[in-house]
Amino acid sequence: MHSDDSTNSKMGGTSLGNSLNRIYGLEITATPNPARVYVAFNYQLPDNNPESIISITDMAGKEIQHFAVSGNQGQYVWDIRNVKSGVYIYTLTSCGLQKTGKVVIN
Repeated sequence: MHSDDSTNSKMGGTSLGNSLNRIYGLEITATPNPARVYVAFNYQLPDNNPESIISITDMAGKEIQHFAVSGNQGQYVWDIRNVKSGVYIYTLTSCGLQKTGKVVIN
């Protein structure tokens, strides 16, 4: 079962965030979801962006891990074999925009 709990940019509300993300090309998905061994983050970044960050936080807001990503698009595979089961929030930050979603680890 795939669950895409992506939410949108934190800039100016959901509707504006959706529009800005589409205009600038900021996208991220997490698969499989729920996950047991790894999570593959497939991302698309705005043009001419030197580097962006994917951060992972628990539901209390504590950062668990973060990864630098670059290029217009790509995939980052997160090894979760040593991560506790639970719900985590992932956030892609690039050029002042953010795209967030939830991933479940079993």
